[in-house]
Amino acid sequence: MSLYNELFGWFDMIGNYEERVVKNDQTAKFTVDTALVTDRSWQYETAVAHKDFNDGAWIILEGADTKEKAIEVHEKWLAKLSSDDVTELADCFTSTIYRRQKGVKV
Repeated sequence: MSLYNELFGWFDMIGNYEERVVKNDQTAKFTVDTALVTDRSWQYETAVAHKDFNDGAWIILEGADTKEKAIEVHEKWLAKLSSDDVTELADCFTSTIYRRQKGVKV
């Protein structure tokens, strides 16, 4: 991945989400989204916006190099986030760990 793509690759993603989306699932508490990306070293990424983590802002959970693997990753995270067991999430791009906000149960 070049520095140019790292910095400016997101320009290629503006206005074409419908063409890039692989899967998107929403519940009352979270959205899990997997899409083709152009600004990472991987081709697809799965992210979550969860109201109990990171104030509901997106957390990049995992990258994948093929569409088939991206679908597997999406399904894995959808199942994991649907359980009550998740107490922290790690952003695979920034390495930031997010803990469930106190007093809120998944």
